[in-house]
Amino acid sequence: MSDINLKQTEDQDIGIREESPESIKNNNAGVLTEEIKGELPQEAQQIFAAAFKAAQSDGMSEEGARQVAWNSVKNQYEKGSDRKWHAKGEVTAQHHKAVTSGGN
Repeated sequence: MSDINLKQTEDQDIGIREESPESIKNNNAGVLTEEIKGELPQEAQQIFAAAFKAAQSDGMSEEGARQVAWNSVKNQYEKGSDRKWHAKGEVTAQHHKAVTSGGN
């Protein structure tokens, strides 16, 4: 068995599978409204759908799950002045203090 076939068999054994963009779209069909599809970039749509499904599987109402999903998107994306959603950059105002150890 080749290394590729062996890797595929191992992945299947532990439940790992790569999803094509088309299968992701089909899987999220009931979660994403046309408005969300038109408004959010593809990655943000995936974040929305994953958060929505997770919230619903935890027993949240549809409204509550949508709120969680939007909050998840807003953690990583922001609406720009062009009214489009853009990935947030790293927070540059955050200061990283160096930790020094003092000796005795």
